[in-house]
Amino acid sequence: MGAPVNTVGRGAPGGSELSIAAEQGRLTDLVDPVSSLVPVLSAAGRRFLRPLHVQVVGRPGTGRDTMARALRERLSLTVIGPGEGKNAAVDADLWLLVLAGLPRRADHELLATLPSDRVLVVLGKADTHGEWDSAVAVASACATRLGTPVYAVSQLLACADLDSAEFAALTAMAAAGGGMPSMAGRFLVGRPGSDERLMRQGLLRRIDAYGIDTALALIETASPVATNAGDLSRALRDASGVPDLVGPIGERVGRIRHWREVELRHRLEEAAAAGLDRAGAERLLAGAGAAT
Repeated sequence: MGAPVNTVGRGAPGGSELSIAAEQGRLTDLVDPVSSLVPVLSAAGRRFLRPLHVQVVGRPGTGRDTMARALRERLSLTVIGPGEGKNAAVDADLWLLVLAGLPRRADHELLATLPSDRVLVVLGKADTHGEWDSAVAVASACATRLGTPVYAVSQLLACADLDSAEFAALTAMAAAGGGMPSMAGRFLVGRPGSDERLMRQGLLRRIDAYGIDTALALIETASPVATNAGDLSRALRDASGVPDLVGPIGERVGRIRHWREVELRHRLEEAAAAGLDRAGAERLLAGAGAAT
Protein backbone atom coordinates (compact mmCIF):
# COMPACT_ATOMS: atom_id res chain seq x y z
CA MET A 1 0.00 0.00 0.00
CA GLY A 2 2.96 2.30 0.52
CA ALA A 3 1.76 3.95 3.76
CA PRO A 4 4.02 3.93 6.85
CA VAL A 5 3.09 1.32 9.43
CA ASN A 6 1.93 3.97 11.89
CA THR A 7 -0.61 5.51 9.51
CA VAL A 8 -3.75 4.41 7.71
CA GLY A 9 -4.78 7.37 5.60
CA ARG A 10 -2.70 9.34 3.12
CA GLY A 11 -1.43 6.14 1.52
CA ALA A 12 -1.89 5.11 -2.10
CA PRO A 13 -5.48 6.01 -3.10
CA GLY A 14 -7.82 3.06 -3.10
CA GLY A 15 -11.34 2.02 -2.16
CA SER A 16 -14.47 4.13 -2.53
CA GLU A 17 -14.81 7.75 -3.59
CA LEU A 18 -15.62 8.60 0.02
CA SER A 19 -12.52 6.94 1.46
CA ILE A 20 -10.29 8.50 -1.21
CA ALA A 21 -11.61 11.94 -0.28
CA ALA A 22 -10.99 11.13 3.40
CA GLU A 23 -7.42 10.02 2.69
CA GLN A 24 -6.76 13.22 0.76
CA GLY A 25 -8.18 15.37 3.56
CA ARG A 26 -10.92 16.87 1.40
CA LEU A 27 -14.15 15.44 2.79
CA THR A 28 -15.59 18.89 3.40
CA ASP A 29 -15.01 19.73 -0.29
CA LEU A 30 -17.74 17.24 -1.16
CA VAL A 31 -20.50 19.46 0.25
CA ASP A 32 -21.51 23.10 0.07
CA PRO A 33 -19.37 25.28 2.40
CA VAL A 34 -22.51 26.31 4.31
CA SER A 35 -23.80 22.74 4.69
CA SER A 36 -24.51 21.60 8.23
CA LEU A 37 -22.46 18.51 7.33
CA VAL A 38 -19.18 20.47 7.28
CA PRO A 39 -18.39 20.05 11.03
CA VAL A 40 -19.49 16.40 10.87
CA LEU A 41 -17.21 15.68 7.91
CA SER A 42 -14.37 17.69 9.43
CA ALA A 43 -14.43 15.62 12.65
CA ALA A 44 -14.92 12.36 10.74
CA GLY A 45 -12.00 13.21 8.47
CA ARG A 46 -9.69 13.77 11.44
CA ARG A 47 -10.67 10.40 12.88
CA PHE A 48 -10.12 8.70 9.53
CA LEU A 49 -6.57 10.07 9.36
CA ARG A 50 -5.65 9.38 12.99
CA PRO A 51 -2.54 7.23 13.57
CA LEU A 52 -3.00 3.48 13.58
CA HIS A 53 -4.01 2.37 17.09
CA VAL A 54 -2.92 -1.05 18.33
CA GLN A 55 -4.44 -2.58 21.46
CA VAL A 56 -2.21 -5.10 23.24
CA VAL A 57 -4.18 -7.90 24.88
CA GLY A 58 -3.42 -11.22 26.57
CA ARG A 59 -3.42 -12.98 29.88
CA PRO A 60 -1.68 -11.27 32.83
CA GLY A 61 1.97 -12.27 33.02
CA THR A 62 2.54 -12.50 29.27
CA GLY A 63 4.50 -9.25 29.13
CA ARG A 64 1.75 -7.00 27.74
CA ASP A 65 3.14 -3.78 29.21
CA THR A 66 6.64 -4.41 27.83
CA MET A 67 5.10 -5.37 24.47
CA ALA A 68 3.21 -2.08 24.39
CA ARG A 69 6.42 -0.21 25.16
CA ALA A 70 8.29 -2.12 22.44
CA LEU A 71 5.67 -1.23 19.82
CA ARG A 72 5.79 2.43 20.82
CA GLU A 73 9.58 2.66 20.87
CA ARG A 74 10.49 0.43 17.92
CA LEU A 75 7.58 0.92 15.51
CA SER A 76 6.36 4.38 16.62
CA LEU A 77 2.82 3.05 16.95
CA THR A 78 0.03 4.51 19.02
CA VAL A 79 -0.58 1.71 21.51
CA ILE A 80 -3.39 1.00 23.96
CA GLY A 81 -1.86 -0.99 26.78
CA PRO A 82 -3.45 -3.02 29.59
CA GLY A 83 -5.71 -1.06 31.88
CA GLU A 84 -5.84 2.06 29.73
CA GLY A 85 -9.63 2.16 29.80
CA LYS A 86 -12.59 1.48 27.58
CA ASN A 87 -12.51 4.97 26.08
CA ALA A 88 -9.04 4.34 24.62
CA ALA A 89 -10.11 0.93 23.34
CA VAL A 90 -12.77 2.59 21.15
CA ASP A 91 -9.94 3.84 18.92
CA ALA A 92 -8.39 0.38 18.43
CA ASP A 93 -7.75 -0.58 14.80
CA LEU A 94 -5.62 -3.67 15.35
CA TRP A 95 -5.40 -6.12 18.25
CA LEU A 96 -2.11 -7.78 19.19
CA LEU A 97 -2.56 -10.90 21.32
CA VAL A 98 0.48 -11.87 23.38
CA LEU A 99 1.05 -15.52 24.28
CA ALA A 100 3.62 -16.78 26.79
CA GLY A 101 3.67 -20.37 25.52
CA LEU A 102 1.29 -22.86 23.98
CA PRO A 103 -2.21 -21.33 24.02
CA ARG A 104 -4.42 -22.04 27.00
CA ARG A 105 -8.18 -22.06 27.07
CA ALA A 106 -8.25 -18.39 28.05
CA ASP A 107 -6.12 -17.53 25.00
CA HIS A 108 -8.51 -19.38 22.68
CA GLU A 109 -11.49 -17.63 24.25
CA LEU A 110 -9.89 -14.19 23.99
CA LEU A 111 -8.89 -14.72 20.37
CA ALA A 112 -12.47 -15.69 19.53
CA THR A 113 -13.66 -12.25 20.70
CA LEU A 114 -11.27 -10.32 18.45
CA PRO A 115 -11.88 -9.26 14.81
CA SER A 116 -10.25 -12.05 12.79
CA ASP A 117 -9.18 -9.68 10.00
CA ARG A 118 -7.45 -7.24 12.35
CA VAL A 119 -5.68 -9.41 14.91
CA LEU A 120 -2.01 -10.32 15.16
CA VAL A 121 -0.73 -13.04 17.51
CA VAL A 122 2.79 -13.13 18.92
CA LEU A 123 4.68 -15.51 21.16
CA GLY A 124 6.21 -13.08 23.63
CA LYS A 125 9.25 -13.66 25.83
CA ALA A 126 10.90 -15.64 23.03
CA ASP A 127 14.22 -15.09 24.82
CA THR A 128 13.07 -17.45 27.60
CA HIS A 129 12.89 -20.45 25.27
CA GLY A 130 16.66 -20.91 25.03
CA GLU A 131 17.70 -20.90 21.37
CA TRP A 132 15.68 -18.64 19.08
CA ASP A 133 14.87 -21.63 16.87
CA SER A 134 13.13 -23.20 19.86
CA ALA A 135 10.90 -20.15 20.22
CA VAL A 136 10.11 -20.25 16.50
CA ALA A 137 9.14 -23.92 16.85
CA VAL A 138 6.83 -23.10 19.77
CA ALA A 139 5.31 -20.23 17.76
CA SER A 140 4.68 -22.67 14.91
CA ALA A 141 2.94 -25.07 17.27
CA CYS A 142 0.83 -22.18 18.58
CA ALA A 143 -0.12 -21.26 15.01
CA THR A 144 -1.26 -24.81 14.33
CA ARG A 145 -3.48 -24.82 17.42
CA LEU A 146 -4.94 -21.37 16.81
CA GLY A 147 -5.26 -21.53 13.05
CA THR A 148 -3.46 -18.22 12.51
CA PRO A 149 0.19 -17.16 12.12
CA VAL A 150 2.11 -16.60 15.35
CA TYR A 151 5.33 -14.58 15.42
CA ALA A 152 8.12 -15.10 17.97
CA VAL A 153 9.24 -11.86 19.62
CA SER A 154 11.27 -10.77 22.62
CA GLN A 155 9.69 -7.58 23.85
CA LEU A 156 12.47 -7.27 26.42
CA LEU A 157 15.22 -7.22 23.76
CA ALA A 158 13.16 -4.76 21.73
CA CYS A 159 13.55 -2.31 24.61
CA ALA A 160 17.32 -2.84 25.03
CA ASP A 161 19.12 0.41 25.85
CA LEU A 162 22.55 -0.34 27.29
CA ASP A 163 24.66 2.45 28.75
CA SER A 164 28.44 2.81 28.46
CA ALA A 165 29.08 1.23 31.87
CA GLU A 166 27.04 -1.86 30.97
CA PHE A 167 28.81 -2.12 27.63
CA ALA A 168 32.18 -1.90 29.36
CA ALA A 169 31.14 -4.62 31.80
CA LEU A 170 30.00 -6.91 28.98
CA THR A 171 33.23 -6.25 27.08
CA ALA A 172 35.24 -7.20 30.17
CA MET A 173 33.20 -10.39 30.63
CA ALA A 174 33.76 -11.35 26.98
CA ALA A 175 37.50 -10.71 27.26
CA ALA A 176 37.66 -12.90 30.37
CA GLY A 177 35.80 -15.68 28.60
CA GLY A 178 32.95 -15.41 31.07
CA GLY A 179 29.97 -16.55 29.05
CA MET A 180 26.40 -16.62 30.31
CA PRO A 181 25.98 -19.63 32.69
CA SER A 182 23.11 -22.01 32.07
CA MET A 183 21.74 -21.02 35.48
CA ALA A 184 21.09 -17.27 35.64
CA GLY A 185 21.74 -17.28 39.39
CA ARG A 186 25.39 -18.17 38.76
CA PHE A 187 25.76 -14.98 36.76
CA LEU A 188 25.26 -12.94 39.94
CA VAL A 189 28.81 -12.99 41.24
CA GLY A 190 30.10 -10.48 43.73
CA ARG A 191 29.12 -9.43 47.21
CA PRO A 192 25.40 -8.55 47.64
CA GLY A 193 25.05 -4.83 47.16
CA SER A 194 28.43 -4.50 45.43
CA ASP A 195 28.74 -2.54 42.16
CA GLU A 196 29.56 -5.74 40.27
CA ARG A 197 26.51 -7.58 41.54
CA LEU A 198 24.19 -4.61 41.00
CA MET A 199 25.50 -4.28 37.44
CA ARG A 200 24.78 -7.93 36.71
CA GLN A 201 21.35 -7.76 38.31
CA GLY A 202 20.56 -4.79 36.11
CA LEU A 203 21.64 -6.62 32.97
CA LEU A 204 19.47 -9.62 33.83
CA ARG A 205 16.51 -7.39 34.50
CA ARG A 206 16.90 -5.36 31.31
CA ILE A 207 17.98 -7.92 28.67
CA ASP A 208 17.77 -11.26 30.52
CA ALA A 209 20.05 -14.26 30.01
CA TYR A 210 19.42 -14.60 26.27
CA GLY A 211 20.24 -10.96 25.69
CA ILE A 212 23.43 -11.19 27.72
CA ASP A 213 24.48 -14.33 25.85
CA THR A 214 23.76 -12.68 22.50
CA ALA A 215 25.63 -9.52 23.47
CA LEU A 216 28.68 -11.48 24.64
CA ALA A 217 28.72 -13.51 21.42
CA LEU A 218 28.62 -10.34 19.30
CA ILE A 219 31.47 -8.78 21.29
CA GLU A 220 33.58 -11.95 21.23
CA THR A 221 33.30 -12.24 17.45
CA ALA A 222 34.29 -8.57 17.06
CA SER A 223 31.05 -7.90 15.24
CA PRO A 224 30.92 -4.38 13.75
CA VAL A 225 27.54 -3.91 15.45
CA ALA A 226 29.14 -4.38 18.89
CA THR A 227 31.67 -1.57 19.02
CA ASN A 228 29.80 0.65 21.47
CA ALA A 229 26.71 0.67 23.69
CA GLY A 230 24.45 2.29 21.10
CA ASP A 231 25.35 -0.10 18.28
CA LEU A 232 25.06 -3.15 20.54
CA SER A 233 21.66 -2.00 21.79
CA ARG A 234 20.45 -1.59 18.21
CA ALA A 235 21.71 -5.06 17.33
CA LEU A 236 19.77 -6.56 20.25
CA ARG A 237 16.64 -4.64 19.27
CA ASP A 238 16.98 -5.83 15.67
CA ALA A 239 17.22 -9.43 16.94
CA SER A 240 14.01 -9.09 18.99
CA GLY A 241 11.63 -10.01 16.18
CA VAL A 242 9.57 -6.85 16.80
CA PRO A 243 10.85 -5.04 13.66
CA ASP A 244 9.65 -8.07 11.67
CA LEU A 245 6.06 -7.22 12.64
CA VAL A 246 6.05 -4.28 10.21
CA GLY A 247 5.10 -6.56 7.30
CA PRO A 248 2.19 -8.37 9.01
CA ILE A 249 0.84 -5.06 10.34
CA GLY A 250 1.09 -3.48 6.90
CA GLU A 251 -0.84 -6.38 5.40
CA ARG A 252 -3.80 -5.49 7.62
CA VAL A 253 -3.92 -1.79 6.85
CA GLY A 254 -6.35 -2.33 3.97
CA ARG A 255 -8.87 -3.89 6.34
CA ILE A 256 -8.33 -1.12 8.86
CA ARG A 257 -9.07 1.43 6.16
CA HIS A 258 -12.25 -0.49 5.28
CA TRP A 259 -13.54 -0.35 8.85
CA ARG A 260 -12.66 3.33 9.16
CA GLU A 261 -14.85 3.96 6.13
CA VAL A 262 -17.61 1.95 7.81
CA GLU A 263 -17.31 4.33 10.77
CA LEU A 264 -17.35 7.35 8.44
CA ARG A 265 -20.51 6.13 6.72
CA HIS A 266 -22.11 5.56 10.11
CA ARG A 267 -21.43 9.21 11.04
CA LEU A 268 -23.12 10.30 7.80
CA GLU A 269 -26.11 8.05 8.47
CA GLU A 270 -26.45 9.54 11.95
CA ALA A 271 -26.27 13.05 10.49
CA ALA A 272 -28.95 12.24 7.93
CA ALA A 273 -31.20 10.78 10.62
CA ALA A 274 -30.73 13.98 12.66
CA GLY A 275 -31.76 16.09 9.67
CA LEU A 276 -28.32 17.64 9.05
CA ASP A 277 -28.35 18.29 5.29
CA ARG A 278 -30.10 14.99 4.75
CA ALA A 279 -29.98 15.34 0.97
CA GLY A 280 -26.22 15.97 1.03
CA ALA A 281 -25.56 13.04 3.38
CA GLU A 282 -27.65 10.66 1.29
CA ARG A 283 -25.89 11.85 -1.88
CA LEU A 284 -22.47 11.08 -0.33
CA LEU A 285 -23.64 7.68 0.90
CA ALA A 286 -25.11 6.80 -2.48
CA GLY A 287 -21.95 7.86 -4.26
CA ALA A 288 -19.58 5.95 -1.98
CA GLY A 289 -19.27 3.02 -4.34
CA ALA A 290 -16.11 1.97 -6.16
CA ALA A 291 -14.10 4.92 -7.44
CA THR A 292 -13.91 5.37 -11.21
